[in-house]
Amino acid sequence: MTITTFSRVFLTLSASVLVSQAAGATPVCEGEYISAVTGASPPVQGKVTGVPNPYRKQPVRIGVKDCGRTLVIHGDGAIPLKQSANDPAHYVGSHQGAPAVFDVWSPDRLTGQILIPGSNGGVIFEMTLVDGHAPDMEGCSTPEQESGSPDDDRLTVDPALRREVIGIVADELGVPRDQAGRYISALRSVAKTRQSDEGVTEILPGEPGCPIELTGVKTCRVFPPDTTTVVEVNLLLDEDGRLLPVTTEGSATRRVRVDNSGATTTDFCASDAPETKLPQAERRLRFKFFAIDEDGINDVQAGLFDSDTDIFKKAHYAEGKYQGHRGRSEAAGEAYRAIGSPVTGRHNLP
Repeated sequence: MTITTFSRVFLTLSASVLVSQAAGATPVCEGEYISAVTGASPPVQGKVTGVPNPYRKQPVRIGVKDCGRTLVIHGDGAIPLKQSANDPAHYVGSHQGAPAVFDVWSPDRLTGQILIPGSNGGVIFEMTLVDGHAPDMEGCSTPEQESGSPDDDRLTVDPALRREVIGIVADELGVPRDQAGRYISALRSVAKTRQSDEGVTEILPGEPGCPIELTGVKTCRVFPPDTTTVVEVNLLLDEDGRLLPVTTEGSATRRVRVDNSGATTTDFCASDAPETKLPQAERRLRFKFFAIDEDGINDVQAGLFDSDTDIFKKAHYAEGKYQGHRGRSEAAGEAYRAIGSPVTGRHNLP
């Protein structure tokens, strides 16, 4: 079979473009593309990196559906592929019984190949955006709710303490209070642990919290708390130590990621879109505040992680010498300095 058999092949891709750091997929522009086509014998092993000597070039149009999980490349026909479970930028499928594999390199470029059955060859493609726009992703950043109450297995973080902790971290790192929410992510709830979810307990009369009833001896039932005074704060740093804008939107795991939504006010697929964008996060800085009054604990742990592997690089635990805001603030400063005061500045965005 020769390449002319596939001269009018037009492809369909599937991509997950939920704004989730864990997914890591690249959004694909909707619009008009030029597809460079040529043959490959033997087939390309791994990703197709390009088509240096195309047999022909032809226009195609790509439409984005289902929050980016389906990309339809229109021509004389359309061919569906599915996202790989192991690589969100890799897509597999078939065309007329022939295996097809494609990869998204950037919002305006894809490559791939269709293997010719019964031969040691195939057709390879490189598609480059000519004129396009960002796809409509309204509602795509909200993770689907599972059945049942999503908060049944979580404890609410004390709101007043959470606000205080954000202020402490902002002051320590030199972030203006009115911009703290852009660079500092503080969880509003935490997963229950066996320690925090022991269930209803009983205490004897006369013990703290259980008075002796005049009408007789009676035990008291103590229910587990629905709030916690352990507060976790996360920030992301680039390779130079500058703070990056952060968000957890679109992540079912509530993992923090770089928020690129403010990096540009123009369509990232437009022809005049800026080439610059926020760098990737190299490290994650975490503060964990433990304000457990009944145990006399008012401590702070600071940790520096590799943002990809999530492995500790440095950590320090500082015991609060005082109660209240003063103790938390001083402990946070001690822990932060002990790991090398890694923040050097911040990215200023519109």
